[in-house]
Amino acid sequence: MSSGRCTWCCSQVVRTILFVFNFIFWALGGTLLVLGIYLKIEYDALDDISNDNFGNWMYGLIIVGAVIFVISFMGCCGTLLQSNNLLMMYFMLLLVLVLAQVGCCVWVYMIRNQIYQDLEDGLDKAVEEYNETKISSNTTVVKQAVDSLQSIFECCGSNGRSDYDDIPPKSCCPRTDGLPHCTSEKYFPTGCKTKIPETMKKNLWIIGIILGILLFLEVAGILTSCYLRVQIVKRDLDRWAASYSKV
Repeated sequence: MSSGRCTWCCSQVVRTILFVFNFIFWALGGTLLVLGIYLKIEYDALDDISNDNFGNWMYGLIIVGAVIFVISFMGCCGTLLQSNNLLMMYFMLLLVLVLAQVGCCVWVYMIRNQIYQDLEDGLDKAVEEYNETKISSNTTVVKQAVDSLQSIFECCGSNGRSDYDDIPPKSCCPRTDGLPHCTSEKYFPTGCKTKIPETMKKNLWIIGIILGILLFLEVAGILTSCYLRVQIVKRDLDRWAASYSKV
């Protein structure tokens, strides 16, 4: 009797832990989804001057966040309802997600140099095109992208203000500067080739912490869901055996 009660208590504790984990997991998945959307909107100009390698990781954040959001919701439902089928689906999807996340992290790490190289090549090409079209009154996609990047990251040109043939664009000055043209003292001193990677590397720790916490919760969810499934199966077998013995 005491053994059965102890097992029941353990099951309830694990059930509570799994629900709490999934709730946190759900919240972090939503945070990752919002962060991915924010980065895509805020740094969308980077897609216009680099190839697909640079934008893929932002889409990856959005997809991973959305998948985590759905899986954790399934885990919460399976825990509350003590549904063996939902917990089985939750376990399988969570396992696939962990493997996919590890694979994506390894892939991004392996091509990290190529990503930065693509960005540098794209910046050189974009500034060159900016110089060619600056005499035109038409606003091209590249012009908008370069102006956006220079304003957001507070940089000027690819390597510096010397990349521009004559007067650098107004986006090379602080946003508070209301002058139609920048003075030499007002230009951003650093080129975008240096400033953009520096800024991104400084902010990578935020994504790293979120992904680390998610990975921990995912592994904990896999283990606890396995234990809870075993207990549910045992409970159903005990009930079946009890009802069969009465016949």
